[in-house]
Amino acid sequence: MRNWAVLALAFALAGCFSSDGPVFDEARGDCPFETPTLYQEIDEGTPGQFLFETDGASCKVTDPDGDVSHALFVPMRRNWWIVQGDETRPSYFLMRRNGARLTQYMPRCEEFSASRLTRLGVTFDADRKNCTVTEARQIERLFRGWPSPFRRATGAYRLVSQPPTPPRSLP
Repeated sequence: MRNWAVLALAFALAGCFSSDGPVFDEARGDCPFETPTLYQEIDEGTPGQFLFETDGASCKVTDPDGDVSHALFVPMRRNWWIVQGDETRPSYFLMRRNGARLTQYMPRCEEFSASRLTRLGVTFDADRKNCTVTEARQIERLFRGWPSPFRRATGAYRLVSQPPTPPRSLP
């Protein structure tokens, strides 16, 4: 699962939050990588490296195979972002940067009570394996109040280096 879109799809099948189209407007995006930044997977048999770059309001992510995806990083609080994938049916997860480490968290639908989801207008299946949101505020309210005991990383990356900046040509 090198491509973020494939990763998001796998998590969509494992009980995460998704929507029928993007719920966060591009104007909310704030890619936290000011320069191209290279991260390597932790705890993988053959760890791959991912290059993160700013591309407008989104982050462009290039996987080890050279496949490119885009993710909208929406600031939540210091060094925490809600991430909206670029799939046709976007999925949502959290990213946290702490020093040289980037950690991904995937809140699952079943971790929230049916009554809370209903109050927020989130639709879900009978066993809360899949939740569908229609508004950004739903994700924001759920993810800000995500219960601490459930927080477990679904991916971890460590900073490898800053790729060298190509030299500027002189006039």
